Amino acid sequence: MTRHEACMARALELARRGRYTTHPNPMVGAVLVKGGRVVGEGAHLRYGGPHAEVNALRSCVDPAGASIYVTLEPCSTHGKTPPCTELLIKSGIKRVYYGARDVNPAHSGRGAAILRRAGIKVTAGVLGKACEALNPAFNKFMRTGLPYVTVKIAQSLDGRIADAAGRSRWISSPESRLEAHKLRAEADAVLAGIGTVLADDPRLNVRGVKVRQQPLIVALDSSFRVPRKAQLFQNERVLIATTRKASVTAMKKFPHNARILVLPSEKGRVPLRPLLKELGKLGIAHVLVEGGGRVAGSFISEGLADRFVCFVAPLLIGGTDSKNSLVWPDELNAGRKELGLRPRLASITKAGPDLVLDLRFD
Repeated sequence: MTRHEACMARALELARRGRYTTHPNPMVGAVLVKGGRVVGEGAHLRYGGPHAEVNALRSCVDPAGASIYVTLEPCSTHGKTPPCTELLIKSGIKRVYYGARDVNPAHSGRGAAILRRAGIKVTAGVLGKACEALNPAFNKFMRTGLPYVTVKIAQSLDGRIADAAGRSRWISSPESRLEAHKLRAEADAVLAGIGTVLADDPRLNVRGVKVRQQPLIVALDSSFRVPRKAQLFQNERVLIATTRKASVTAMKKFPHNARILVLPSEKGRVPLRPLLKELGKLGIAHVLVEGGGRVAGSFISEGLADRFVCFVAPLLIGGTDSKNSLVWPDELNAGRKELGLRPRLASITKAGPDLVLDLRFD
């Protein structure tokens, strides 16, 4: 690893401190180097708060003449904070190294051009792939306006999420359940189907992890069967996605914190792609899908999932009527030349006794 790569690797490490608190903005880290030694460090730690460059400069007594390593191209427009390009120019920074180009159309390439016009030397692409991979949800949302979709399943070794009686507690270990809460903490919205709501009555909120705010809770309910006393309504922000066949009278009786989104029915259910478009309009950049086998299977089989996190417990459930972890119509399989889908395996780790498979659809 070169000296420049080592500095950027440290910036990446700093950036991850904002894992649960910066979204839907990106995680960013910055390192200041002067005279061959690190003189300042910073990260973007919370949505709406100072950017990584600002925090790095604040930690440095005299940044004039220094070089800065930033995981993302410095911003160049006024938003919740002033542009970082302006601050870098005023601070007397001599050279800027950044990893990933900002995919935000308002910033992309603009920040680097402004810095160069001010006489600052700019080098792009230092550990570029690692910096790009740091913010997949932000990148997709900025490019498409659609949320990044993570599907999470906890299953037995034989691919079951419940027995024939619907019993599913607890397939996964306490360690896996904490990791699941970390996945919720990374998301802007947590989504489940009405089957899961009726069977488990989950709250779907983040517990055991400190977050800036709880995610939006989204329930798919084409016929509006969700009980008024369901635990999900204990959350501050709830959205019920339903269809035009739902009872208007029933919808009028729901808690004030429940937002209702009515979409045209698609084969008797809530259409997923139009739903994602509407969530994007609400500023939701990352959705965690925690529904049952049909909901999870629908997102994956329709090509809407970007990531699949599968917790596999050392447990055998068996049975002929137990519940499969992923369900979609057999005709979809029949229409494929090859057997099944093969996502890319990004990593395998352990959580207690369970295996955690992190897979990507790219």
